[in-house]
Amino acid sequence: MINDRIQKQEAGNGSTNLQCQSIVIHKGINYVDAKEIALDVYKANFIQLGNEAAVLATRRATELIDDFLQKLKYDDENALVSMNSPGMQIAIYEAQKQYAKTGDKNLEELMVDILVERAGTSERNLKQIVLDESLSVVSKLTTEQMDALSINFLIVKTSNPNLGSLEALCTYVAKQIVPFLAELTETSSCYEHLEYAGCGSVIHVGSLLSIERFFINSYSGLFSKGFSEARFKSETGMIEKFQELTTRCLHCRETENYQLNAVNIVAIEGLLKKLDIDEETKFKIIALHNNSTMSEAEVKEYLLSICPKLESLFSLWNNSSISKFSLTTVGVAIAQANYRRRTGVKLNLETWVS
Repeated sequence: MINDRIQKQEAGNGSTNLQCQSIVIHKGINYVDAKEIALDVYKANFIQLGNEAAVLATRRATELIDDFLQKLKYDDENALVSMNSPGMQIAIYEAQKQYAKTGDKNLEELMVDILVERAGTSERNLKQIVLDESLSVVSKLTTEQMDALSINFLIVKTSNPNLGSLEALCTYVAKQIVPFLAELTETSSCYEHLEYAGCGSVIHVGSLLSIERFFINSYSGLFSKGFSEARFKSETGMIEKFQELTTRCLHCRETENYQLNAVNIVAIEGLLKKLDIDEETKFKIIALHNNSTMSEAEVKEYLLSICPKLESLFSLWNNSSISKFSLTTVGVAIAQANYRRRTGVKLNLETWVS
C-alpha cells in the first residue's frame, strides 16, 4: 500500500526549508555508519510499499549504497566525510529511489559513478550543482541515449594527447569509441528526448563539423602523407633544426618521407616555441603540415580500413541529429560518467564544468 505522508513546514524570515523528510547528521563516521545513514534516510523518506515490493526496493537501495561505498573507498576514501552533508544524503537518496524503482543495473552503475564524483565535491559550485542535477536527469534516459551523449562528447569535446602512433589510434577507436555504437539510432525522438531532459539542444541551422574534420583537428599528425627533406627546406627555409622538428612519416615508412614530430597543431606550436622558431618560419612550417595532411575523404577511408565498425558511426553522424546536438553541462556530466562506466577511463569533469 502507498502511504502518502503529510509534511508541513513553517519557517521564519531568512530561513531555508529542505523538502526531504528526514536527514541524519553525524560528526564522525566510518563505513558502517555511512551505510546506516544512507539506509535511514531512504527508509524515512521512501513511500511504503506492499511487502514483496518493499523487500525488493530495500534490497536495491542497499545494493546501491554498498556499491557506492566500495567504489568510494577505492577512489577517494577521504570523501567519506561528505556523508555528514545534507546535500550528499539527499543525492544518495535520489539515486536509491531511482534504482529502487527501476532495478536497471546500467543506471545503478552510472549513478554510483556520479555519486563518487559528488562525494569528492565538498564546495557548492557549478560542478556540484551539475552532478546533483545529473542524478535526477539520468533516470529519464535509456542506455542508448546515454551512449549517444558519450559518442557526441568523445568526438566533439575530447582529444587524447597520448595517441602518438597508428597502433595507439587503432586501440583508441576499438576500445573507446566502438563500445558505444551498438545501440545507437538515427530516430529523431532519441535526440528530442535528450533535449527535453536538459542534456543538450539540437542546432536547427547548420551542424557540427564532420567526424573526419574532428579527427584531423585533434590528431592531424596521425594523418600526414609526409614530405621530403628537400621540400621541407624549400618551403620553410629551415635547415639546421630539421632533425629536431621531424620524424619518419607514419604512413610511408618505406620511403624517405618525413612529418612533424607532434600529434596536432597545438603540439606543433609548442614544439616550435620550444625550439625558438621565429614567427615567419613558424607560419611556413604549419602551412607545410596542413598541406601534407590527408583530406577528409582520405581520413574516412583510413579509419574504415582500421575499423570497419565505424561505418555505422559515419552513417549516424550524417543521418541523425547527433551531429547537430550541443551538450549542456548536465549532458557532459552524464556523457563522461557513462564513458567511465563503459571503459574504466576516468576523465576530469572540471575540464568542461568549472
